[in-house]
Amino acid sequence: MHENVTFPIGNIVLLDRIKKDFGYFDFLFGKIGGKAKDFQKIVKSLIYNKLTDNVSINQIPNIYPDEAFEYLGLKETPAERTFYRTIERVGDKFEIILELHQQFLVKNDLVSKEQFVDFSSTYFEGTKPEMGALGYSRDGAPGKKQITFGISTGINNIPTALTIQKGNVQDKTHFDHIFKAVSKVLGEGSILIFDCGANTKTNKKMIRNGDIKYHYLTLKAKKKTSYKSIIQFFLQEKKKGNAKRFEMNGSFYECVKLKKEDETNYIFFSEKLYQEQLQKRERKYLKLLEKNDKDLKKVKKGKKLGSVITKDGYIILHGSIQKTLAPISNPFINGLEGFFALESSVDDEPENILSLYKDRDKAEKFIRGLKDGLELRPIRHWSPLAVKGYLLLTFLTNFLVNLTLYLAKKPLVRDIRLLRKFLNNLTVTVVYPPNAFKFRVLSNISNEVISILGDFIKKYEDNSLKLRW
Repeated sequence: MHENVTFPIGNIVLLDRIKKDFGYFDFLFGKIGGKAKDFQKIVKSLIYNKLTDNVSINQIPNIYPDEAFEYLGLKETPAERTFYRTIERVGDKFEIILELHQQFLVKNDLVSKEQFVDFSSTYFEGTKPEMGALGYSRDGAPGKKQITFGISTGINNIPTALTIQKGNVQDKTHFDHIFKAVSKVLGEGSILIFDCGANTKTNKKMIRNGDIKYHYLTLKAKKKTSYKSIIQFFLQEKKKGNAKRFEMNGSFYECVKLKKEDETNYIFFSEKLYQEQLQKRERKYLKLLEKNDKDLKKVKKGKKLGSVITKDGYIILHGSIQKTLAPISNPFINGLEGFFALESSVDDEPENILSLYKDRDKAEKFIRGLKDGLELRPIRHWSPLAVKGYLLLTFLTNFLVNLTLYLAKKPLVRDIRLLRKFLNNLTVTVVYPPNAFKFRVLSNISNEVISILGDFIKKYEDNSLKLRW
């Protein structure tokens, strides 16, 4: 006799709606499953796990009941090895699946001309992943091997490209790969927006040269030598009355444009930003003084500050105080406070350019959705195919969530972590009465879920109950 069972169904509803409205899974996975007849359904099961409990692969058969896999189109719970093989097959077909994803976006007119490019990394548990390498860790795990990845997402929050590189590849080098990937779907007049990490003459030239001359918008790296001349230019133009002043999101900005050949530099100054940066540097300076007060006390008492070991022995460190006639200036204040500059191949109004660059946080939110919302880190797969498959499936999961939110007229929830919570609260209970046919009860239909999935939820109500009672 079967026992009654309850499980989350909200994410199954989400996947079924995408399948019904767009045929997305057939489009991507219909022809690459090979002899694995349930390949597409296993992929959906992996995405379902990502959105639900996100347990490790070997625990999926133990966590979800048979009834959940029946809703996903499977006759029985797949074996653990089936999930691992599917992930590796996805990794093996990485380029094909990504290209099909892009074709799907073009077919459904989901590619926006404004593309936000960003890069991040995630680390491995273990020391033997073939794709892993030590590099700058954005996750605060410098001792662990990692991979870097790049994404491009439109202003409509629909992602268009994913690239994967070793963990020691810098953004300026990685940009070449993401540009080649995203340029496959971009049309004339498209603009790529990225931060100063990928801002090089080579990358900007690559964007402008070619059959289609794309545009770019990027932040100028904040270096004192390069900013000194443009700040002087700003002050001169402001004195002449040529600085444009405007308000955005409660902050006031002043801007002067400087044209260089086919590039326009937008030099901005914000009083609010100036004050915030001064306060931050002052706090940093006070912490430094507090830290060095311990050494000052030792010096005043004639004590040693320590020693450094060398091949010839120890170097004993002594200290002395050098008095100054004037108060010591804060060494962290460099004169660039309040200023920043954007470089673009587009000549437009400063407020339009700044607003577009501020929208770059869409790429940051997408990456945050991968890493925090879908718990991308750490990666516990070691084989290159499994790593690529795992990252691509997480990318596609985030896309499906964003596509659902894009289709919803007025979603009450946008944060992926909160959205997962409400979708997981939507449950179905399968009841097996002793002397009757089984029936289902749909529970916890909240306003948040209705705002996202609409009337499609009604499909999962058991209408046969009305005939029984």
